Amino acid sequence: MENFSQANLFELSSGDIHITYSTTGILGGPLLNYRDHELNRTFRGTEIRINDTEIGQQVTVTLETIPDLRKVDFTLILPAVTVMSQSTGTRIKVPGIRIVSPTTFAGPLPGPQKLYSIFNLRGTAQFVVS
Repeated sequence: MENFSQANLFELSSGDIHITYSTTGILGGPLLNYRDHELNRTFRGTEIRINDTEIGQQVTVTLETIPDLRKVDFTLILPAVTVMSQSTGTRIKVPGIRIVSPTTFAGPLPGPQKLYSIFNLRGTAQFVVS
């Protein structure tokens, strides 16, 4: 009989975006590394906002905040993934969304208050013992 577990490590990429997300890092709590051609940032614990929704778990981090210009967030949408405990991983495709929110001290400008870029991320989901 096979042992199945919920995946807790996701390694995903699209173009120059590379994401590694662990639901339980070595220090406990979630750990997310985001890398692209401009940034290489690691987020831990409360820097990672997690919401369970109808479309999957939304995992969001703030990549950049520039007062009076913009805030940039990145959200990964992950389904629950059941994997064999000792496997090298299951291939998955999931959306990632970069959200740019223009900001000004004077208040909202005319036009959309959020601009979205959607990325089709591919990679693996696996279960690792931490």
